[in-house]
Formats: sequence, structure tokens, C-alpha cells
Amino acid sequence: MFPKRHAFAYSYLQCGYPIIPNGTTHNGAEFPSGEDRHLGSWWLRARAEDYLERGNGARGFYWKLKTYLKAQHVEDSEWSYAYLVTAPRFFGYSFNPVSFWYIYDREHQFKRMILEVNNTFGERRMYLLDGSSPASPPPTPESQGSSLSEEQEPEFPNGAKSKFTDIWMKDFHVSPFNSRKGSYALKAMNPFPSPLNGNPTIDNAITLKTSKDHAKLVARLHSTGKALSPDQMGLLGTLRFVLSWWWVGLVTFPRIVRQAFALYTKRKLHVWFRPEVVTPSIGRLPTPAETTLQKVFKHYLLKLVNETADPFRITFKSSIPDVPTDIITTTQVPGRERPTKNLEIRVLTPAFYSRLIHYAYTSEAIDRECIFTDERNRTLWMCRPQLLPLLLSEPSSVRTKEEDIPAGRRSYLDELRWMLLRILRCSPADPAYAITPQSSSFNIDDIRARPYSELDNFVRSSLAQVYAGEYRRIVTKLFLAQRFCFGFSEIVGLVDLILRVFLCYLAAMRLKSWSDTNVTAALAECSERLVAQKHWAACSAALGNDGWDLWWLAKSAMSVYACHAYGLLKGYR
Repeated sequence: MFPKRHAFAYSYLQCGYPIIPNGTTHNGAEFPSGEDRHLGSWWLRARAEDYLERGNGARGFYWKLKTYLKAQHVEDSEWSYAYLVTAPRFFGYSFNPVSFWYIYDREHQFKRMILEVNNTFGERRMYLLDGSSPASPPPTPESQGSSLSEEQEPEFPNGAKSKFTDIWMKDFHVSPFNSRKGSYALKAMNPFPSPLNGNPTIDNAITLKTSKDHAKLVARLHSTGKALSPDQMGLLGTLRFVLSWWWVGLVTFPRIVRQAFALYTKRKLHVWFRPEVVTPSIGRLPTPAETTLQKVFKHYLLKLVNETADPFRITFKSSIPDVPTDIITTTQVPGRERPTKNLEIRVLTPAFYSRLIHYAYTSEAIDRECIFTDERNRTLWMCRPQLLPLLLSEPSSVRTKEEDIPAGRRSYLDELRWMLLRILRCSPADPAYAITPQSSSFNIDDIRARPYSELDNFVRSSLAQVYAGEYRRIVTKLFLAQRFCFGFSEIVGLVDLILRVFLCYLAAMRLKSWSDTNVTAALAECSERLVAQKHWAACSAALGNDGWDLWWLAKSAMSVYACHAYGLLKGYR
């Protein structure tokens, strides 16, 4: 609606699943439990690991919902069960922009809703609504006549309400054409105003308002037909359903791209760069490299708290699925009684680990990724940053000189690999939102020497030698990507794969040439003469290549073992 008018509509497949405790029955039949890991048929199902907080899918939907509500200060006595409306996995694939959780109490009263929003960057935000704020979105052609009005609202037993309304502030980046400011207004129909309602109807309308309370966008998801039950379709009905709907989930993302292209080219809307998520949101999924770097960073924090003069208790939230919140505490020393310093460190996005390794000093990394940066660039959050000087004091900081740390066992080749890492070290990618205005009249370059970082020194020591080889390869790959591949480590991996395939091809061609020229037999005869006469001339006579035998063998060996030598140079120890 604002600043340009634009509209579209398309069909979309949504499924509903009751999230109920185990053992719930009706008329002697037991319902699928919300404690299950999967709900629905094998070809049309929802997985617990895909919803709410990442990971812990084995504990089931009900446990994850209960844990989330408790974290939001909702007592177990305030609710009983839920109904999840979502885009399920259709033959294993799903693209799910938003899921709706309808929360009911023991009297079947519609009490709360959870809107679980996913953007195209893999980030997630859950909004818990209690219906305490009445929503009053402006009337639009799309919304008029589409849902029940206040005068049309029917009466239901036990005082059940048929509508749920609420408003809340926006703090999550969804569309590049909308900033993170503004507010939402929701008007949702209760799909089960009565427990015995056999035809649930979905009708949710969300209005986005600007920070000046100007209605900007109206999005509505509503049922267009009677709800279907997969268990009652039969074989022919299931085949007809699959043929009608299998393609819908696959075209969701292309539809988003198509509309975005139209908004950018035809409507000329301003584009907002993606900011990093705020504290209540969930960052994207980590890469395998970031998962490894998280383990190194956690052990490094443990080293810090055990070396500082003040006892610390760090609550570390890593943003890694299936990794619970870690409590890192100082080992108790008899006779030292001091108040414990409590500090919470929350990684907002796994990108923090990929950026951390670019900084030579931990204090600089925290300054630039958490404290002295725009909120939209923040990848780390700390509750009491004023305690950092105590944790990073001179005796315990990673600024400790390398000679003061017990060195790990390293070969000369290992030292060359570490030296390459140090030479490649560079600054992380520029944040999306610049802290200071950019000027074309002068350039700012970091002229400091490239030392081993404090995290490097920790890994190089005997305290973390188990991570040394993997850490070095990961960090070197990220530095190469930042310097030569625009930050895309996948390009470095592709070049590495192409090089290894090429080396294997050369080795195969060399072995093929041996087979074509009967070199194998000549080498066997050469070995026999060399053993018998212990003179190279006898072997040369067998090969018939005077003056070039040694060089020919050397080239052959280099071709055959080049791939192995390449792996040795990268270091897999």
C-alpha cells in the first residue's frame, strides 16, 4: 500500500498438527503425540527440529514448545495444548516463511499465538502474542469482506472467542524493501472455537505499519476450501492430492524472487541491506567450519576464566544447534574467597566465529563485533561488558606472549603452514552498515604487522593442540576466501577440488602410459639387474633410456604421488 501499490496472490499448502501430551485419547483412539519427533505421513510431515529453538528435535514438539513458553515466563498451568499450522515437508522439502502456533488452555480457550517467522537468509524470529493489544488495521480492498466482522462474530460455548488480535513491534529483517522499524497488527480467526469443530478454518491477516504508524503492507493467509485429512483420502485421493500440490513448495522461493524483482525494477523501492539479528532472534545455521571454531573459542574462554585473578561464571550461548548453554566457571582455589563475577556472552549469529579469527586481539574483536558498532552489525551480545578488563587483564589475556605459553609439538613443515596463515591474515568483510562515512579523498589501511592472533597462540600451545591441524586449515581457507574469492569459501573449496581431480588425472595418465609401453615389465627387469649387479648402468640397459632414466623415474613418481604430496602440504595432522 505504501509507498507504491503492489499486490499478488497465489495458492499455498498449509497443514495443521495438534501438539498434545502423550496418551491423549478420544473415543478410544489415541492421537499422534506432540512428543513425537515427526508428525504426519512419511511424504507429508513436520519435523520437530525445524521449529522453535534450533536442534533438540529428538525431544519432540511438545517438549520444545513447553521449553520455549517457560523461557518466555509462561507457566505450565496457563496452557494445555497447541495447534501448529505450517508448511510441512513435502517429500522431504519445505520452504516455510511463517508458521502459526495456536495455544489453548485446559478449558479450550484460545489464549496465545506464536508467529514463527523465517527469512530467506536462514534466520528465525518467534513472536509470542497474548492478545492483550487490540489490533485495528485500516480497511483495504483485500481485507474487506474477507473475514468475519465484529458484528458477524458468532457465539460459542464457554465464552470461547472466534478472533485473536494483537500488535507488536517489528525487530526482524524479512524483506529488503522494509527496514527493521515499525510494528505489526494481527487479526486471526480461531480455527477451533469449539473442541468438536470438525472443519477448522484458517484466516490470518497481518498489517505492517511504518514507524510513523502509516499502514504499509497487508498480508493475509486464509483457507480456500474444506480441510482434508490424509488418512481419509485413500490411494486415488492421495495420488490426486500429490499431483495437485507437489510443486507448490518448490516455487515459493522463485515467487519471492519474482516479486522482489518487480518491486525493485518497476516500483523502484529502496533496498535495505540485511542487518544482523537482534538478541531475541535466532541466527542462521552454522557451517561445519563455524561449529569447529565454536569449540575452540569455548575452550579458550575456559582458559581465560581459570587464569584470571577474579573468579568468573560465564553463561555462554553459542548459537549452535543441539549445543546447550554452557556454564564456564573458574576452578575453585582453596583459601581464595572472592565474589564471583557473572557474565553472559550470547553469540547472535554463527558468523561471529568466522569474523573472530580475522582479529589479532580478542579485545578488538569484542569491540568491533559487540560494543563499538552499529546494532545492525552486531554479531555478539554481552550483558556486562564492563567486566571485560578483568577477564582480559594482562596476566590472563590472549595478549600473553607466545613464549609464556607451553608450545605444542610442531614440525618444520607445520611452522611453514602456520607462517602462511599469519601472512594471509586480513581484516574481516566490511559490515553492511558503515560506522563512519566513507570518503573517496583518502584511504585507511591497517599498517600493523600481522602477528599470530591470541586465539592462534592458544591453539598453537599444548592446551589446544588437538584442534591445531583442523583450526589451521579452516582459518587459512577463510583467509584465502576473503583475499581472493570475495569472502566465498565455497570457491576456495571448488578450486581445491579441481586441483585434486587434475592431479589424480595426471597420475592416471602416467599409469596408463606405463601399461601402453610395457614399462612395468621393464621396471621389474631393472630392479632385478640393480639387485644383482648393484649398479645403475645395468638398470639403464634394461630401460634403454641412457642419460634420462633417473629423471624419467622422478617425473613418474611426482605424477603418481602428486595428490598425496598436495594433501601433505595442506597438513592433515
